[in-house]
Parts: sequence; C-alpha cells; structure tokens
Amino acid sequence: LYSSGDYGVAGNSGQCISSPVGAVNATFNNGTSGRFNPSFPGTCPYITSVGATQVKNNTNIVTALATGTQPEEACETVIYSGGGFSNVFPLPEYQANAVHHWFADFPPPYGADRFNNSQQTRGFPDLSANGANYVIAIDGNFSLVYGTSASSPTTGSILTLINQARLDKGKSSIGFINPVIYAHPEVLNDITEGGNQGCGTPGFESAPGWDPVTGLGTPNYPKMLNLWVNELS
Repeated sequence: LYSSGDYGVAGNSGQCISSPVGAVNATFNNGTSGRFNPSFPGTCPYITSVGATQVKNNTNIVTALATGTQPEEACETVIYSGGGFSNVFPLPEYQANAVHHWFADFPPPYGADRFNNSQQTRGFPDLSANGANYVIAIDGNFSLVYGTSASSPTTGSILTLINQARLDKGKSSIGFINPVIYAHPEVLNDITEGGNQGCGTPGFESAPGWDPVTGLGTPNYPKMLNLWVNELS
C-alpha cells in the first residue's frame, strides 16, 4: 500500500509540470498552472495506491448511528486526494476495463496538454479511506492531522484483520489485492462526490465506479471479509 498524495492532480509539495509534453528534462512550478504531475510511487502498478475521503459536512449523526455508516466524499479539507494518470507506467491489465469505462462515461474537460489521456497508462488511486481529522497525541497535546499518509495505514489495518481471519482458517495471506478489488468492486463503498483540484484547475471529479480521485471507493469491511475468507481460496 502507498499514499496517492495530498495535492490533488499536482505532485509532491503541489508542484506542476511547466515543460511541454515530450520534453526530455521536466521543469516544474509552484502548482498554480501547468500539466498535472502524477505522484510516485503512488502511480506504480505493483502497489495499491490509496487516496483520501472525508465525512460529508453536516452529516446527521442520528442517521449515521442508526445505519452504522456516514456519507463520504473526496477529501477537500486541508488536503486533496492525489489522483490521475502516470506518464511512465503502462496501464495494468487488472485496471484496464475500469479506466476505459471512466473515459467513456465521464470524459474529463482536459486534453493531452494537461494530462496523459492516452488511456494506455496507469490510473490512480486504486481505493481510498478517510484522510481528514485524525486525532493524534504528542507529549500530552492533542491535534488533528490530515493526509493520505493516514488513509494508507488505515487501509492496511483493515487488510491485516482480513489476513488474520484467513490465517485462522488455515488460508494464506491475501497478497497483492489489486486484481481482486478490480474484479469485485462491490466490496467497496463507491464515492461519487468531490474533486482533487490542483495546477490551477478543479482537477478530476469523483464519479460512479472507478475514478482518478477516490479509485474504486472505500473499504466495506464486512463485504471484504466475506469475500476473502469465505469466497476466495
């Protein structure tokens, strides 16, 4: 697992690409304009890239307690979920259908001058988890933190519980999850609201199914547990 980044469609520290498409040596700016800058290693096809969501503002707590869930959207508080398309890594087979469907059903308002829209490169993130308002304590002082650096280990904790349940049944650990989650997106909560602004643009928008903001959605632990423990060998 690896964080997808906290600057939306911009790269680390909010930098965007100033040099033209195809330039040998890329130049960067402070994130106010230019081409989208996909993160690394969040774009690597051999890791699970984890973006960020947040609980919707003004959520009815009574309804949330009754249903056991709280409505989510892409994180737009302090940070923006890193997402987009690699300029380096090819589109992995496990993700191809999801990416092609997104381009067909929800084409973005940007061209090749803004991002790699060839539909032949790796899209990210793969999934997401809450990235806002984590309470931490240092030397007795409490504060709130934000970031995909919280989303990723939270997802790891959920997967560790699933591993433990499989080991208790004499099964192996789950290993690399990407081929499974793209084949079974129903075990994730689809996120359809919020964007990941950057580089002087609104960025991409969340949409039904996979999108380059929140991926396939957020973990639904009971569904994931049932899939890996009871349905998969």
